[in-house]
Amino acid sequence: MRALRLIAPVLALLLAGACTIHPMGSARPSPSPSPSGTPISIPVVSPAPIPASGTFDPAHVVQVLGPAVAELIVSRNGGGGGIGSGFVIARQNGVSYLVTNNHVVADATRVVVLMPDGRHFTATVQGTDPIQDIAVVKVSDGSLPLAQFGDSTKLVAGQQVVAIGSPLGNQSSVTAGIISALHRSISAGGGGGTPAEDLPDVMQTDAAINPGNSGGPLADAGGNVIGVNTATNAGGQGIGYAIPSLIAKRIAEDLIAGRKPGHPYIGVCYQPEDAYLAAGKDVQGYGVLVTTALPGTPADRAGLRSGDLIEKVDGVDLINGQTLGGAIQPHGPGETVQLTVARGGSTTTIPLTLGDRTAAAGAGACPTTP
Repeated sequence: MRALRLIAPVLALLLAGACTIHPMGSARPSPSPSPSGTPISIPVVSPAPIPASGTFDPAHVVQVLGPAVAELIVSRNGGGGGIGSGFVIARQNGVSYLVTNNHVVADATRVVVLMPDGRHFTATVQGTDPIQDIAVVKVSDGSLPLAQFGDSTKLVAGQQVVAIGSPLGNQSSVTAGIISALHRSISAGGGGGTPAEDLPDVMQTDAAINPGNSGGPLADAGGNVIGVNTATNAGGQGIGYAIPSLIAKRIAEDLIAGRKPGHPYIGVCYQPEDAYLAAGKDVQGYGVLVTTALPGTPADRAGLRSGDLIEKVDGVDLINGQTLGGAIQPHGPGETVQLTVARGGSTTTIPLTLGDRTAAAGAGACPTTP
């Protein structure tokens, strides 16, 4: 078990871990969008090319992205409050929208947005999604500098990144590092009476992130936002986590439009291949080994069954259950993905229409053995 903490100063140290037997999404609290809004499409660009050795320039990233990164000063009833970060993602009809973390603005009575140029605004919370720890706030100024989302599905471990935010209230602080790993699964929260947040697909970074960085951007060498900083490992240095940009983008668009965000759900229990090998069972190839397709779930309706080895999603190779979660997270419920499945010595392609895990209550629990 790893001790994780969400990285707004107001939250305490919490426990977290990742399960090897996982139903690929369980029922979670419902998101909270604003009842009204106008649909908006947030553009995404390809990540910047990986710089040649010695050419990575964090100062360039700051010049491109820094003006769009804000400090959020949050007040709560009873005198509680804290500081987080956010960044501007869209402008429409005289309003600017900023992404941050749900845990930064949850239960806020007042949110003040402080821009690097000294402008400050009282913000309105447009909507929150506790499932993926994403929130959107809006301010009545349609001229704020915009950040640009990069495509988080095209990242590689070892890629250099920059984090910008307000750690411990130090506005516009910059740190640099690398993407340490992709497709981690963590739980964060659960201390001080707050519910835990299970984040099924986050990237790990060694760029220094601290209390106050929550909701701030993790950017590539071109200044494109490829993640939203959300948690840090309280038991070790150089281990932080960010929500991939395409997940944040999808949820933010729903919240801005006043829609309840959906969360993709397959409904399989799976077992790592090495556990099967340790049990003396033969596994051919790599992927996600299905132990159970939970009754009534998308997996069940698609015809998946125990013993299937899911090797690819939409042509992308899978290594384990975490990469399966990562492969489906950019998609919304109702979208169809193509699964490449090894079964009985042959390989077949199975179309699967994703469900919504917020509506998956009672789907069942996974067994603890293969």
